[in-house]
Amino acid sequence: MSEKTGLNSIIPSGKEIGFIVIRGFALFLSVSGMVGMALILGPLNHILQDMEFTLVFGSKAAAFFSCLGLAVVGGALDFFANLGIKGLEKQR
Repeated sequence: MSEKTGLNSIIPSGKEIGFIVIRGFALFLSVSGMVGMALILGPLNHILQDMEFTLVFGSKAAAFFSCLGLAVVGGALDFFANLGIKGLEKQR
């Protein structure tokens, strides 16, 4: 009887919690990168006119590609975290 019953059946294992944490961090990176790109390219600058946005790197291209990199890394982490979670679910 290796199946969990009762309250233990709904509590995720340590690996599952780890993958969920990685997935949350990936979502943070993706959203941060997309908001950064929107601030650099201008759509959010027109909506949030009172906020002053200065570039860290001194050029729009470098700032844009760093934000794009954040979004891509976040998407990749999310993909691999989903694979890990699905693999653990198949093992059950």
